[in-house]
Amino acid sequence: MHTGSSDDGEDNKAEVSMLSGKLMCKPSTLQLGRMATLLHMVQHYSSISVANGGPWGTWTWTDMCPEHFYAMGFSIKVEEYGGADDDTALNGIRLYCINPNNTDSTVYSIESDSGKFGQWSIITWCPRGFLVSFQLKVETPQGIIDDTAANGIKFRCTSGAIIEGVGSTFGDYGGWSNTCIRGGICGIQTKLESYQGAFVDDTALNDVRFFCCD
Repeated sequence: MHTGSSDDGEDNKAEVSMLSGKLMCKPSTLQLGRMATLLHMVQHYSSISVANGGPWGTWTWTDMCPEHFYAMGFSIKVEEYGGADDDTALNGIRLYCINPNNTDSTVYSIESDSGKFGQWSIITWCPRGFLVSFQLKVETPQGIIDDTAANGIKFRCTSGAIIEGVGSTFGDYGGWSNTCIRGGICGIQTKLESYQGAFVDDTALNDVRFFCCD
């Protein structure tokens, strides 16, 4: 039986400002990405994906940054290892979008569908620039043993820096996705296996694709 917990609390509220080149975070009102998408129908020029995503689940909805905003940071929702319990590892990915032309602007949080287990991490930011490509850490199918599918994610920033959230320990990183050649990542869509019920193996997040805007 699953023992993971759901936590969608106040960690999705923030406002940022740039001071002497450093990103400062403070509690405030964070606009939800889906609201922003309703106001701004953003056109992306390409999508980026990887070849090692998990096999379970279905592609869910797409969420986009507002027009002229790009993802500069991310957080992940991870269920801690439960030993003999059913583990799902990576359950969700949330992006944080800013407008590069207004460094004191509101930050917009966007996310596609997420699994119900685990806790959201702190935000990991690009030191400079925006997210432009990614790698996904995935456990291959285990047969009769517990499956977890996606376990972690890395991003490359326009500055060349590679940033990683603290995911789970199973699986391996595959190859890098293509790179957003202009602008940066501005949208997300997840492939998620819905909750299968008690005593049935769950994997939650299996795959993800991102969208590029200029």
